[in-house]
Amino acid sequence: MKQTNAPAQAASPAGARPRGLPVSKYHGCGNDFLLARETDTAGYDLQKLIVAACDRHTGIGADGFILVREQPLTMLFYNCDGSRAPMCGNGLRCFARFCLEEGIVASDQFDVQTLAGVKTVTVTGRDPFVAKVAMGKADFSPESVGLTIPGSPLGLQVPVEGATVPVDSFFLSTVHTVWFTDEPEDPQTQRIAGLICRHPWYGEQTNVNMVKILDRRTIRMRTWERGVGMTLACGTGACAAALDAYRKGACEQEVTVLLPKGSLQIQIEPDGSVWMSGPAKRICKGVYEG
Repeated sequence: MKQTNAPAQAASPAGARPRGLPVSKYHGCGNDFLLARETDTAGYDLQKLIVAACDRHTGIGADGFILVREQPLTMLFYNCDGSRAPMCGNGLRCFARFCLEEGIVASDQFDVQTLAGVKTVTVTGRDPFVAKVAMGKADFSPESVGLTIPGSPLGLQVPVEGATVPVDSFFLSTVHTVWFTDEPEDPQTQRIAGLICRHPWYGEQTNVNMVKILDRRTIRMRTWERGVGMTLACGTGACAAALDAYRKGACEQEVTVLLPKGSLQIQIEPDGSVWMSGPAKRICKGVYEG
C-alpha cells in the first residue's frame, strides 16, 4: 500500500465528536480492516481515530481503515499508521462485501473509485463470499516506483547489510517489490524485507513481497507492507508476485498464491491485465467508543 506524507484529513468539517462510531471489521485471508461510512466520521480527528482504532492493544486492531463514500462509490484507504494508500486488493473485497451487506449496492458487479483508478468488482459467490477484481496493468517505469537512482526498477540489486538482494519493483495498483526466496517465513528474511521497504532507493518506501515458487501454478508469499509491517496477506502483492513469476517464465497465467490464512487466485491476461479472486469475511459489527 502506497504511503504518502500527507496526514489523513477529516471527512467533513469538525464538529461535536459523536458518542460512538458505527464500525465493522472484516478480513481477507487474514488481512484485516475496519470499515465505516465516511459520513459517520464527521466530528472526528480522522488521523487520531485511525491510529487509535487500529491499535491492537487499546483499539479494535486492524491492518488498515477503510472509509466508504457513497456518491460516487469510493474506497478511501488508510494504513494503520494513518497514512493514505491508493488501493488495497484484500481491502477492496472487504469493501465490496460491506457495501452489499449494508445495502449500499445491490448488483453483483459495480465500479469503485480509488486513488489507483476505477476498479471493477464482480461478486462470483455470496455463500461463501468470493469477489473477482480487475486490478489493471503494471507500470514498470522508475517514476511509478519513486526510484531515487537512475535505471530500471527491474533486476535491482539492493544493498542491505553488506550484501545485495535481487528484486523487481513496479507499480500495480500500488508500489511493490518482489523478492524470490526459499525462506519467506524465516524471521531473518522478513527483517531484511523491512530494511528493503525503508531503503533510500525508494523515495516513498515500497511493499516487499517474499515469494517462493512451489510449482508452475502455485507460489507461497509473505508481505512486509508500508505503514503496517508484516501482514498475513496482501492482495495487490499477490498480483505483483504472480505477474513477476509469469514475466520470468516461472509460472503459468493462472496462479494460486498461498498465504498463512487462505489463498488467492490470480489470472494474467495476454495483454498483461491482472485479475484477483478471493474471499472476504465479516468478523464483527458494532460501535467504537475509543
